[in-house]
Amino acid sequence: MKHIILIIAILLLPTKAFSNENELQKRLIASALEEYGKVAGAWYLNEKCNYIKNEEKSKFKDNVALITVALAKDLASPKLLYPIQNSAKNIIEKPKYSDCKGKTKDIFSYGYNHSINWSNQIRILQQKQSD
Repeated sequence: MKHIILIIAILLLPTKAFSNENELQKRLIASALEEYGKVAGAWYLNEKCNYIKNEEKSKFKDNVALITVALAKDLASPKLLYPIQNSAKNIIEKPKYSDCKGKTKDIFSYGYNHSINWSNQIRILQQKQSD
C-alpha cells in the first residue's frame, strides 16, 4: 500500500510544473496532511454536535480509521498525525464552532464527504494491489 495517500493527493493538487520530484513529494505530503486535518476536524465536530449517529457514525469511524492507517503507513510514522489531530480538536473547541449550525455544519459536511471519497479511493487502490 506504499504511497497510496500520495497518489490520491495528486488528485487534490492543481496541475503545476514542479522543479523536481522532491518538491512534488513535499507538496503531496503537505496536501494529504492538510486534507487529513479537515477529516479529523469533521470527526471532532461530529463528536461535539452529533450530526450523524448509529450506522452512519460507525461507517464514518471506519473511514477515518482507514485514512489514518493508510496515511501513517505512507508517511512511515503515525506520530506525524498526532499533532494534526490535536490541532483539529483544539480548533473545533473554539467558541466560534459552538453553535453546530451554519458554517460549522458546512465544515463538518465537507470533511465527512471527503472522508467517504478518500476512503473509497484507498479501498479501490488496495483492491487493485491485492489482485
